[in-house]
Amino acid sequence: MGRLFIKLTIIIGVVILLFMPVNKFVKDSYDYNIDHEILAFKKHPYPVDIINLGASHSMYGYYFKPTGLSHLDLALPSQTIQYDYKLLKEYGEHLKPGGVVLVSISQMTFANSEAKNIGNYYKVLDRSDIEPFHLIDYYSYLYLPGTNTGSLTSAVAGKLKNLRWDSHQPWANNGKNYSGRKYMKIEDQYREAEENNSIEPNVKQLREIVDLCSEKGYKVVLTIEPVHQSYLDYFDENVMNRLVFQHIEALNLDVPLLNYMSDQRFVDKKEYFIDPDHLNSEGRKKFSWIVYEELKRMGYL
Repeated sequence: MGRLFIKLTIIIGVVILLFMPVNKFVKDSYDYNIDHEILAFKKHPYPVDIINLGASHSMYGYYFKPTGLSHLDLALPSQTIQYDYKLLKEYGEHLKPGGVVLVSISQMTFANSEAKNIGNYYKVLDRSDIEPFHLIDYYSYLYLPGTNTGSLTSAVAGKLKNLRWDSHQPWANNGKNYSGRKYMKIEDQYREAEENNSIEPNVKQLREIVDLCSEKGYKVVLTIEPVHQSYLDYFDENVMNRLVFQHIEALNLDVPLLNYMSDQRFVDKKEYFIDPDHLNSEGRKKFSWIVYEELKRMGYL
């Protein structure tokens, strides 16, 4: 019995030793730390002039530091509009009086109803705001992320992204391959949302965000960030009317919509993009100045 115990102890010890590098690898990965700016703000909050909500288009879209504005980016990859609302409720109190809330509207805003990575919110939101919340998942994600299949997969994918087939590189075929895949994915997502009757709750959630801003005295603006021409070729006016604009128009909201999707200052400029629908560091600096100047012209700043 004693020998069996020793053997089991050795085996468990070896497994732990082998697992530790895997766990550290995941903990150090970009995707696992995607919420680090929000978390840093939560620990040391300060008054802000402007907040942006949304998914990855918004997360890669704004950098207001050169304008002199204090800015809080509450956008995360694949973020649902429900989590936009939750984050605004949690952090909106830090907006200065009359502060601006940019609500980014993407091609998937009204179709996306399931948060892809709940772990992004474990440290930045109260447990009661996280749905679904499972205690075991919560602690394993925080302390043993190497055991989480999604986190491990994301970490590995992040390291291997430059090893994708040539046809799957973001700018293969001048971005058309990437944009075509994205179009098919969003169309599938939209069809599924229609079948599950989840579009209407998402549309309703946008109204609730606008109502919350009105109640709190925030100035709210809907925005659509620039994309490359290869992306516009798939998401043309007819497609955008079906996916996005018909739903916004049905709400009859008394708020401005700044639509830069086909802005000629960006549409043919690959140097401003990471891929056909996400701005890079130079692109977001240029875009943020444009938005800043427009908000000033509107009297919002």
